[in-house]
Amino acid sequence: ADPAFGATVVPYLQSVNHILRDEIHTPAPHLCIQNVATAQLYVLLSSVGVTVCNEQATKEILRFFGLLVDTEDEDFINDTSFADRLIVFVQAVSSVGTTRGFYVETEIAELLFAIAAKLRQQSEVPPAWFRPSVDAELDSLRSANIPVPKSQELPLVFLLLDYVHYNGEVGDFARTGLLYILESAGRSYKLEKWIVESELATMMASGLGALYSQLSSKVALTHASGSVPPILTFSNVVEPVSSSDAEPIFTTALQGNLTTFLSYLAFWQDMLERCPSVDIKVTLLDHFDFLFLRPLLYPSIVESSDIDSGSSVAVMTYLRSILENVTHTDIIRLLLHFMLGNSNEQHQDTRPSRPAALARRRKSETLITNNANRGDHASPELLTLTNILQGYLASRSHQTVTASLRLLCTILRSWHDMAGTELFRAESAKTAGNQRSIQIHDQHLDILYSMAEDILDEEELEVCYESHLEDAQVNIELHSCFVQQLNLAESDRSEASLLPKDHRRQYVITAEDPLLTRLLSLLEDFLVNDIEINLSLSETFAALASCGETSLEGWLLVPKSTGVLPRRGKNAARSVDGPTVNNQATANHLCTASPVLTRLRALVERIDKLRADIQDFDIYLSERRHVFRVGEEIDEVVAEVPIRRSQDMGDDQNSKPREKVAAIGLITERLKTSRHVSRAGSPRGRQPTNVEQHEAPPKSLVRRLNQLRLSPSRSPSNILERHHSPSPLRKTSLSSRRSSGLASPRGPPDMLRRNLRMRANTGQRRPLGESIDSETGSMRSESTGAECDATEEMRELSLSHILTNVIILQEFILELAAIIQVRASLFGEVDLD
Repeated sequence: ADPAFGATVVPYLQSVNHILRDEIHTPAPHLCIQNVATAQLYVLLSSVGVTVCNEQATKEILRFFGLLVDTEDEDFINDTSFADRLIVFVQAVSSVGTTRGFYVETEIAELLFAIAAKLRQQSEVPPAWFRPSVDAELDSLRSANIPVPKSQELPLVFLLLDYVHYNGEVGDFARTGLLYILESAGRSYKLEKWIVESELATMMASGLGALYSQLSSKVALTHASGSVPPILTFSNVVEPVSSSDAEPIFTTALQGNLTTFLSYLAFWQDMLERCPSVDIKVTLLDHFDFLFLRPLLYPSIVESSDIDSGSSVAVMTYLRSILENVTHTDIIRLLLHFMLGNSNEQHQDTRPSRPAALARRRKSETLITNNANRGDHASPELLTLTNILQGYLASRSHQTVTASLRLLCTILRSWHDMAGTELFRAESAKTAGNQRSIQIHDQHLDILYSMAEDILDEEELEVCYESHLEDAQVNIELHSCFVQQLNLAESDRSEASLLPKDHRRQYVITAEDPLLTRLLSLLEDFLVNDIEINLSLSETFAALASCGETSLEGWLLVPKSTGVLPRRGKNAARSVDGPTVNNQATANHLCTASPVLTRLRALVERIDKLRADIQDFDIYLSERRHVFRVGEEIDEVVAEVPIRRSQDMGDDQNSKPREKVAAIGLITERLKTSRHVSRAGSPRGRQPTNVEQHEAPPKSLVRRLNQLRLSPSRSPSNILERHHSPSPLRKTSLSSRRSSGLASPRGPPDMLRRNLRMRANTGQRRPLGESIDSETGSMRSESTGAECDATEEMRELSLSHILTNVIILQEFILELAAIIQVRASLFGEVDLD
């Protein structure tokens, strides 16, 4: 075609559109529109649009068709000739090899959406757009093994499929238009049967697999320059060592591809939620299972490796992103049940009689047969996701361990009810009469709180514990298993109460569970772990403890079968100044009773050794906690600035006090209104502070460490070398909560950068001291390498790194104590009598 001709016709096309647009907004009769219908002007313009190679002319012709679709005068939407010419033109413009810009694609997607919106308003899709083949014709083609073409029976669907993976308004138009067609299938048996038999589900699953294949095969959990979380500046290794060909997680290309993949997956959810046809839903899920999950997603996880920590980090991160962004239970159930080895391929439906159901059954059987004929695909019968997590948690790569812990935490927090007992080896336990005594409960809280005080006893510890109580309450009620504890038979959901104890199911994790053993192994090395590992590990334990269907006994609490804990002596009266339990007797008992408490006690004892070996250790520890607290205060001030600005700009809203939103509902109020079990809010028997009186109660430190703003510098060396003071706690304090009686450390200025030799209990993970500067020196704090066991290794860590891990450990202990107390009140796990 002559390009000059295309440029010549553009003004005429613009004039036609301008006339039609003006006439549509005038009262009837619309003579120009009638003339267009009579002369079939769209036939001529469609031919012109196919022949000319001018983007502006193409846009104007698309707008011309859009005006005719929107008009109600001549019923163009039901005109077969109009539909044919429109489809021919759009197919020509959208064909492979055609040069089209963004604005042309936007016009195409908007036109297709307008057509789908019109068809949605009708009870049946008009024959002008939907022309299915008769059953006799289809049967003859199938008997001759001839593929049945579907693209020309309802071409609108396949045109929309070309744009559903686009970002922006192009993809929005296409996805919404396809959803409208699926909604129409609920009113038409012919359309429902056609969608089941068509290649729609196949193309959707293939598109999902194509987008997943575009994601980088190796990923490094690194941070962009200038965006390193402040807490990692206190670590020995700020940037993790990774494979040279691993793509950083923050790159624009990787984030763009991941966003596109997750958007397409979200469209799958929308299709399953909006489609009224059960047969179409089952067809989509079957194709998701046999064309994406089994041949692509699961094999990528099985074939990944942690040798260079690139591919293992990638697949763990992608799977976690899927579980965090998908909310449709059918997809998650299908995915987790298959990966955990709990897949059931047997179809439980009875032989259907409806045409769509017959077609769906025939297609599902074909998928199952094709999958069975493939002998090269991985099977969860040999290697489940649980086995993979067990292996990766023992990896020497801290990136692999961190990515695996984040994935495990996501499953426990959001989809534990779907995973069932496949993650941890658990046995069913009776909840009726399965209460621990008030004395045992009291002693558990005493032990945990005493550990926190042994680490660092400060006045603000009580306030931090109250903050953890609020966090634990919300986290338990937001846990995926909490809804299983509710009596949903009540008519008013807002007043739903907990089921009776004898109607609730509960599981007890066995002590020899391999996955729990891996977590406990990581807990043993808490002081020498990478900081990101400890943050993820603490969240994982908290998510597991927050599950109402998982008993705490046997792994966190002492089982009742072992007998009561050592009783207090007569002189061990409850005091607000010191521990109230017999520490030695309790520690001996915990060594064989509670795996978690045993390891926490061992960590506290290691901290005591550090305190004895390092001069002014408590002062350095208080400084580190002070730095985090100042960062928290800065975050609170920064967060209040936009709120104050919006309040200053408002007129009527300024006079209205802001109402406090209830956390969860009446079940949440149960903890506040009932007496706190044996403690009334504090594990040391002190009078609780009314949380309602705090306008901004302090947040959980562990959960906010990654978002802190450290002031005035993010570098640990600069924090020590500020002009006004070499320490955050010396002379001038940035926080009003500073202890005035705290002395300054007497060590050298670079003490925090000095290296300590620390023993790692398991030599299964990558050492953290790979990038330590040898010029900073080192000091001995524990046994030498010659004295280590064959399964132990010595690691060189800076004092700054250890101090940060100690603070995280203290907050983790307080969080566990808060979860135990909230569960006792919420689930009635303690016998108050």
